[in-house]
Amino acid sequence: NGDGTAFYNFEDIPSAKDFITLWYSSLNELDLTQQQKEEIVDEANLVFALNIDVLQELSGSPLKAMMMLAVNSLKEKRLWPFLS
Repeated sequence: NGDGTAFYNFEDIPSAKDFITLWYSSLNELDLTQQQKEEIVDEANLVFALNIDVLQELSGSPLKAMMMLAVNSLKEKRLWPFLS
């Protein structure tokens, strides 16, 4: 039913693409040292790995989990009404 991936639903953000574009733009404007940039990348890589672990635990495989997430997202946006 998609409850396990509900942490990927951001109801207060109308456009994920616009939000991400603004976020990256803001991040790029920060005055950071090379070490700070590397620490941010390291932290992001850790977060990605942890997300994969959570999704894998929820569904048994990262591919299955990502497919489930994609289908649930399409259902919410009513792009695939026949899946409801």
